[in-house]
Amino acid sequence: MNMNFGRKFVLSVVGVVAIASLIAIVSPRAVQAVAAALVQVTNTPTNAVPALLAPAASQIYQSYCFSGFGSTPSAKCYVTQVPAGQTLFVETVSIETTTENGNDPLAVALTGTGSYLFVPMIKQGSSGAWDIFVGTVGARMPYKQGANPFCSADLNSNSAAGVMQCSVYGYLAPAQ
Repeated sequence: MNMNFGRKFVLSVVGVVAIASLIAIVSPRAVQAVAAALVQVTNTPTNAVPALLAPAASQIYQSYCFSGFGSTPSAKCYVTQVPAGQTLFVETVSIETTTENGNDPLAVALTGTGSYLFVPMIKQGSSGAWDIFVGTVGARMPYKQGANPFCSADLNSNSAAGVMQCSVYGYLAPAQ
């Protein structure tokens, strides 16, 4: 009698495991097939599915400024002032300096609110008597309406003919 009981028990356990395995294997495919049949998304010009939430073209901010060092170790130039009723969110700053050989940038930044967004500069090479440094940084730095952001560069000595160029990219949003 013990032998029959053991055999029935083992067969019962194997049967339950087999049914559970079959359900686990078949179920996801069936669920996926039903879901695919019920949900169809079509991306057409009249029924567009947004893939990216981007600012409108009128909200994109791009500004450029340029300054010479004027026989001093510092240069500063202002980008476009933040319009009334808007907040500017700067996302990228790119600055280039061209200075006499050996007159390297010490500190380069975007500021205007008391906060500084420092831009690490990398020497790109030399061209005759000139050293060229470029730096680009990505961040999210807000400027309130009316703010007048500016780029600045400080060198290790006076520069008679060196220049700095600055490009600022971001977007405008309604002021809160």
